[in-house]
Amino acid sequence: MKVKLHKGQYKVVTSPKRFKVIVAGRRWGKSVLARMWLFKKAMDTPGTYWIVAPTYGQGKEIHWKQGLLSEIPKYVIRTKNEQELEMVLVNGSRIAIRSAENPDRLRGVKLNALVVDEIASIRNWRWLWEEVLRATLTDYESPALFISTPAGYNHFFELYQRGIKGSDKYNEDYESFRFTSYDNPNVPSKEIDKAKESLTEDTFLQEYMAEFKTFTGLVYKEFQREVHVVKPFKIPRTWRVFRGMDFGSNNPTVCLWVAFDEDDNAWIIDEHYEQAETIDFHAGQINAKTSTPIAGTYGDPTGTQWLREFAKRGVHISKANKETGTTRQHWVLYGINLVKERLKIKPGHFVDNIPMEDSAGMPRMFVFNNCKHLIQEFESYRWREKLPTAPQDLNEPDTPEKANDHAMDALRYVICSYKGKRKTTVFEQWKPKQWRIGI
Repeated sequence: MKVKLHKGQYKVVTSPKRFKVIVAGRRWGKSVLARMWLFKKAMDTPGTYWIVAPTYGQGKEIHWKQGLLSEIPKYVIRTKNEQELEMVLVNGSRIAIRSAENPDRLRGVKLNALVVDEIASIRNWRWLWEEVLRATLTDYESPALFISTPAGYNHFFELYQRGIKGSDKYNEDYESFRFTSYDNPNVPSKEIDKAKESLTEDTFLQEYMAEFKTFTGLVYKEFQREVHVVKPFKIPRTWRVFRGMDFGSNNPTVCLWVAFDEDDNAWIIDEHYEQAETIDFHAGQINAKTSTPIAGTYGDPTGTQWLREFAKRGVHISKANKETGTTRQHWVLYGINLVKERLKIKPGHFVDNIPMEDSAGMPRMFVFNNCKHLIQEFESYRWREKLPTAPQDLNEPDTPEKANDHAMDALRYVICSYKGKRKTTVFEQWKPKQWRIGI
């Protein structure tokens, strides 16, 4: 493999850290670097080496056809399997392309090194890494290289933080690197400048400058941490508290506690967000966290068996209101729009518990800062990219990606089912002011 490393690539391969995270702009050379790094290790030590891509198609086009087959000298390849996308080198090392779409094929293997490509596009990454891929590196204490362009503040941003000293997620086994497209001396700067002229600012900063930006396809563009995220405070007894639940086995099971105040503002005050656990575990955690009377709990209306099993364990869940819309897609969009309306800044609307700070208005939804998974999903839940094959496809309804949506669904179940504020009783009007405790 006769490819000369540029300065940034050399910096990565000479790092002594076991796990290396690379966030890089387009054409920086991260895919080429990953294959060179893996091939060098395969030639040095006979063993099994994988590149895991988001899909089989991506792995075949990027790393097999345009990559390994053209970059590795034919005289060091003993055999190759076009269907399985794997080759055996003359020293016995096996290099294979695998897909994150089929996790079962990724189990039970002892790897000598691993590359994971475009992690930002891989669904359920945390589960895939913790439950499947991490174990493949245990026997030989093998290294891994994680590469991607950013896609908002999603799971890849969290992984990137593990290699940044000073981050609350820092892990000494990791080192993270960030490079822009300009950092590749083999790509003419003028070509990148032309791309800048034709793209939106956010898209260019993300795709070429490798910056973690609010993704241009984000569903909830209205959400801003500095506006919607607040410090926790004691919820007054006069507020009504609801729960929203989304069910999962390998995917997370989520419960959100949503309080509505006298002015109909929504406050997401707590979350339960766990994956690969039993119903007994989830029910126990949810019951333990519930310290105030619950006005109602709403869950996925298609999860009848889940509702029955949770009811046996003291968590009584009603099917979320699905009266609006004739299809699931219409119902999802309806719920998204209800949430978006609450996130919008409403001119002249102010909230007692939040300082004004010369604001022209405030939203009608707030999130306590302990709801970390919910906040992360707000910043990564995005629309599915449309790839029209015919003019009429441009008019198809918007559809969210089925990823980073577990807390989003739980929230939507509450907002779709909530009937609005009730009238305050005479007794509640009498309650003393000191019962209302702000920040």
